[in-house]
This record gives sequence, structure tokens and C-alpha cells, in this order.
Amino acid sequence: MTQLNNEQFEIWASKYESSSKLPESKVPCSVTDCETLTTMFGSNLHERVAKFGNIRNLLTEFKCKNCRSRAKAEAILAKLNK
Repeated sequence: MTQLNNEQFEIWASKYESSSKLPESKVPCSVTDCETLTTMFGSNLHERVAKFGNIRNLLTEFKCKNCRSRAKAEAILAKLNK
């Protein structure tokens, strides 16, 4: 699995909303070309849902550590190249 399609997204969101659990413990990165899966369950998952505001935001906006680092580096380079 790389990213959730619309049907999977609805299943995952509904499952979390009804039971506070996801169907799988690994959540895909939302960056299109990334295939990284990040483990989230228990208090770690609940804290991340709180950080993103709700499960739907987490599933659509979560970026893995490598993608966050890459975006930060690109922003610094863009700032230096101005």
C-alpha cells in the first residue's frame, strides 16, 4: 500500500471514529511519490490525531519524517537562493 484510495480512506476514518483504532498499524505518508509507512497505534496514534485535529486530517496531511526533512531542506535552499 502506498496511499489510501477514497474507499480505503473512508473505511479507515470510519473505523477510527467508531473504535479509536485503525484497520492497520502503519499509516501511509500523504506525499504522492513516497511509499513510507509509519507505525501508529495506542497513545501515539491518539496524540497524532489530536495534533492534526481529527483522523481525516491526519490521513490526508501526515508526512513521514523523510518527507518533512526534505521539505525543510528545500525551503532553506529556496530562501538561500533568493
